[in-house]
Amino acid sequence: MKAALAASAIAAMAGTLALPAGAQPSDPVEEYQRLGAEAAKAEEDLTDAEMAHDANEAELDRAKETVAQALRIEGEAQREQDELRGEVDRLTGSAYRGARMSEVSAALTSESPEDFLDRATMLGAMASSNREVLDSYSEAVDRARTSREQAQAAELRAQQATDEAARLLDEVQKRKDDLDGRIEEVRRALGGLDDSDRDRLQGPVDTGSYLGPPGAANTALQAALSKRGSQYEWGSKGPTTFDCSGLTQWAYKQAGISIPPSSRTQWKAGRPVSRDQLRPGDLVFYDDGTGNPATIHHVAMYVGGGKIVDAPTEGQLVDVRSVKGDGHYIGARRIVG
Repeated sequence: MKAALAASAIAAMAGTLALPAGAQPSDPVEEYQRLGAEAAKAEEDLTDAEMAHDANEAELDRAKETVAQALRIEGEAQREQDELRGEVDRLTGSAYRGARMSEVSAALTSESPEDFLDRATMLGAMASSNREVLDSYSEAVDRARTSREQAQAAELRAQQATDEAARLLDEVQKRKDDLDGRIEEVRRALGGLDDSDRDRLQGPVDTGSYLGPPGAANTALQAALSKRGSQYEWGSKGPTTFDCSGLTQWAYKQAGISIPPSSRTQWKAGRPVSRDQLRPGDLVFYDDGTGNPATIHHVAMYVGGGKIVDAPTEGQLVDVRSVKGDGHYIGARRIVG
């Protein structure tokens, strides 16, 4: 399951490289970018399916544990009921045979007032004890019934979780197959680029200096910048090759901060920040041009001056680029500060 996450690097393609929704490519580079955007979305869909499956597996484990616990409680309640049943049967049998003495019979057979009081006290204690036995039995019956109902409900939930796990696993495989096909399309498009097209994509690496406010965000920024010139690799989280979310996750890890592994999950980290308030170290996100967070498929780190550092896609290096407000920018998150 985790191996499927190795495709997450494709998410980088749709950031600064993707075309606005509905646009038609006019040259091989734009076609390559379009395919990259589609593959990026497929990768994030796969990641979502895997995360849903993993969450369901955890729910299934909890359901199975609940079933086991409910069955244990039911068994204990049933044993208690069985133990008390014998005492109840003895009491009811004695009452039926007339073996239990009443206070009247005690009065008739007592030899003295003191003897009557002693017998009456004993009979009262026996009656109280009998009532306690009957009450305990009734409670045991109720507990056994409730435990049995709880066990049955837990078993139903476990079966539902099992069915959902099978459905999600099938969904993950479908997403994986779709992604694999799109990766091949991207690689064919990349292989079809001539030298001039490749030069347009790769260009010289930016070696400029960029500084953020002192603190963890700047530490993460410098870590990301230190990887300029590194190769892009599907699903790589560093330290020598990266995908888009792998670069940002690795960079913040160097600052002692843990963030989620994919661009869509990183979108939920930190707090939102408007575009005109961007600071170095903020994470910026890109979607398919619809403005829907469910279509996010690329993340980069803001370096200042309207630029980002990111791992774009296969065939390109980690580098500093323009934020490019082409309709794909959806928003930003501030992880610290």
